[in-house]
Amino acid sequence: MNASQTKEYIKCRKDPVYFIKKYGVIKHPTLPGGKSNFKMWDFQEECIQDFLDNSYNIILKARQLGISTVVAAYIAWYMLFFNNKSVFVLATKRDTAQNMISKVKVFFEEVPEWFKPDLIVDNKQSLELANGSSVKAAASTIDSARSESLSLLVVDEAAFINRMDEIWTATGPTLATGGDCIALSSPNGMGNWFHKTYQGAEAGETMMVGGQNKSFNPIKLHWSLHPDRDEAWARSERRSLGDQAFAQEYDCDFIQSGNNVVSLKALEWYSMHPTEQEIADDGYRPYLREPEEKTWMDKNLWIWKYPDYSKKYILSADVARGDGNDYSAFHVIDVENYEQVAEYKGKLNTDIFAHLIQNTAVQYNNAYCVVENMAMGHHVVMKLIEMEYKNLYWTVKDLTRLHEGNYDQMHYDPYNIPKNAVPGFTTSAKTRPAAVARLEEDLRLHDFILHSKRTINELETFIFHNGKPEAQDNYNDDLIMSLAIGMYVRATTLKIHGNDREYTEAMINNFGFESKPFDTIIRDDKNKKDIYTIKLPDGSVEDIKWIF
Repeated sequence: MNASQTKEYIKCRKDPVYFIKKYGVIKHPTLPGGKSNFKMWDFQEECIQDFLDNSYNIILKARQLGISTVVAAYIAWYMLFFNNKSVFVLATKRDTAQNMISKVKVFFEEVPEWFKPDLIVDNKQSLELANGSSVKAAASTIDSARSESLSLLVVDEAAFINRMDEIWTATGPTLATGGDCIALSSPNGMGNWFHKTYQGAEAGETMMVGGQNKSFNPIKLHWSLHPDRDEAWARSERRSLGDQAFAQEYDCDFIQSGNNVVSLKALEWYSMHPTEQEIADDGYRPYLREPEEKTWMDKNLWIWKYPDYSKKYILSADVARGDGNDYSAFHVIDVENYEQVAEYKGKLNTDIFAHLIQNTAVQYNNAYCVVENMAMGHHVVMKLIEMEYKNLYWTVKDLTRLHEGNYDQMHYDPYNIPKNAVPGFTTSAKTRPAAVARLEEDLRLHDFILHSKRTINELETFIFHNGKPEAQDNYNDDLIMSLAIGMYVRATTLKIHGNDREYTEAMINNFGFESKPFDTIIRDDKNKKDIYTIKLPDGSVEDIKWIF
């Protein structure tokens, strides 16, 4: 290396932006040779500077801004000019991680011969230079980087990595000796590791990494930073993709992105309403608020409205499996106002939970108790029967295969149970999605008055995973399922009970007999005020109030 080359080498080592702009080459599918010089935009150069200035960086990005290529260029510079650096790339899939490796390799291939690195390991999953620096790629598993001692960890599309909380806990110690981290992703809803970490970074929060306090530098890259995009482009893409997909792909919007069962926009509504023109109750208080009282032994029974002895209530409960990872939960719902008035979430033995259910139900006018009867729930249901609580929901066996529209078949007297019924609510492949669909619709349309921040927190991490509605890893859905069961039963069984008198009065108000006995049913006297008497064909009058 001559004097001018040495000077150039030193300049490249000191300034990665200079190195990348002068020597960087990227793949380009439409150009001859499939490659082009990397002409960086201003925001890409600023990202490189952020990597130099901050050990930990977290990037919330729109798609197609070339950030993965920027990170690959930075890795190439880092390995080329520093000895014995260990870089690890973690991604949702092995192919995605390997793509980062291939981009790094392109940079190595195109630098001038006088400082082209010697590759002693060269394959799809790893590269190692003669100076001891290396980069490896792997799909995301808890043990992916556990045994590594890292100089730089890159987490690509971090919001889409399953169990990222656990992976980060396992990976943290590998950075304890002073390693850096770059986590980048487009948004994928709220509550996941990427969302929490980015929000914490914006708030200036720190986290423990390998026994040390660390803070992430937040970088937000909106679609509008791209020099070739404008509002006309955005309108066209939004029409093509839809609002949710556009929010995820381009808008850096945690609220509208993701695959939540209940949209985060619908949930956000509860914290903003009612206005003074939308009175929820006395004082114009918002729907989403702290309870009036936190009571019972563990203070986990939250009460927003005390029992009103003129009202009817449902108490719907979901019972913990008993493995210690989930909670027993119930809601008390005002049937008429369709409003949450109380809620419990805690870890209790089944017999104690049954006593709590009974005590609460009795206070709320012997509420109609709907208890999920699978696994540990069966013990709670049987305990309630043992305690002679009468107003208990029973599942008619045939109904586990029916849609909630079959109202006429769901009408039975809870004090006189049919023979083909089992105590409690039976969750099946038909009733569970029907209950979740009822919950989603009623919250999306804001028909239900929801008060609990605990329930909202669960809903924010309640997603479709492989088509099935369930909580994200390391989160719970106990309050969600207990609420969904109550909503479902109110819309089906209790809907018929509440409409019986209306149907009967409407029927009586619209029929009579013509002179020819019992051939046809017609209206007898349109002006008759007394709907409880009818004239028979023989001229006599009969009082039919007994129907009520």
